[in-house]
Amino acid sequence: MAAIQNIEGVELSSSSSNSRYGKRDDSVVIKLQSKGNISCKFTSNAFQAAPVVIAKKHLLNSRNKEKILLINSGNANAGNGKSGELDALKCCKEVSEFAGLNTEDVLPFSTGIIGEPLSTEEHIAAFKKAYSSLKPTNWRKAAKAILTTDTKIKLVSKTLVKGKKSINITGFAKGSGMIRPDFATLLSFVFTDADINQSLLDKLHNEALSESFERITVDGDTSPNDSSVLVATGKSGIKVRSKSKERKNFQKELVQLFQSLAQDIIRDAEGAKKEIEIKVERARNKTVARDVAFTIAHSPLVKTAMYGNDANWGRILAAVGRADGISDISKVSIKLNDTPLVTRGSRDPKHSESKASKSVKSKKVVIRVILNEGKDSFSVLTSDLTEDYVLINSDYRS
Repeated sequence: MAAIQNIEGVELSSSSSNSRYGKRDDSVVIKLQSKGNISCKFTSNAFQAAPVVIAKKHLLNSRNKEKILLINSGNANAGNGKSGELDALKCCKEVSEFAGLNTEDVLPFSTGIIGEPLSTEEHIAAFKKAYSSLKPTNWRKAAKAILTTDTKIKLVSKTLVKGKKSINITGFAKGSGMIRPDFATLLSFVFTDADINQSLLDKLHNEALSESFERITVDGDTSPNDSSVLVATGKSGIKVRSKSKERKNFQKELVQLFQSLAQDIIRDAEGAKKEIEIKVERARNKTVARDVAFTIAHSPLVKTAMYGNDANWGRILAAVGRADGISDISKVSIKLNDTPLVTRGSRDPKHSESKASKSVKSKKVVIRVILNEGKDSFSVLTSDLTEDYVLINSDYRS
């Protein structure tokens, strides 16, 4: 694992509100120095949490590039109506006054239980305490404090060397259940010291999301709190521009960092024992390939079969058949970790149950679906479905 790189222009820390998690840190403050640019993408769910609503408004109204990000875990502050928005706004107002900024310069983010009032005063006190202990080195501390049902932190760094200078990228995320990000419970915060203008930063952010978080699913549920933040502080002095040679290399590293965070989320999915990659190939267009991949990834029958080490190709083929855009199942072939299961819509003539059973027992399972209708492809990462997932989510509010 690469060493975690500090990002000049970013300071962070965390503290405990002593609410849902007792003495465990659950309140994070991230301070961004001026001159940088910030790109934020939020959930497409029509049911949007109060911090998402407030953060969107503040991004439109703030003219100051020096900003503060507030993150609390344990309470989503969603489904609380106007009072939830007022609570999020109060956190922003109190911290902004404490830090000498405008209220609009503070962006709130929350994750946790939906429909419960936020412990506002407790979190404000924790935010102020965290602000007083800001450091450029507190990455692991912050990454741990935003977790809910996660069992591991998700924290990654990348470095691009250019002569005697370098560009650093560091990001952390949380997510384990309610995972089917559709940007626009997943939160992601990525920071770089590269100098990137606003329009390119937004474009790079969208490209990174489309190749990472928008290709994962645990349970098909899109959180009302989904938020992804990409910040470029410009402190490295290296400019990344649309037509510069640095753009291609930077984009590659950024996408890989986002993909690493996305993969970490799948590997830490609630109750999961296996990572499942679904590759759809030779589709007539990207939309069909995407629909087939997600239909398989969202099938409880396929996911439980993978957990039970059952190479049940009938369930996979049935999922393919009900996906949008599929009309001729006789063209479809399926492989499991390169073991043929289905050829042209029927059981493979050389199908070996023993080989298939051995293949499905691996911790990483690859399901390849060849549609034989075109040249487009799409891949999705998901997890198996276990008793532990049911236990975690049936007891989540207890």
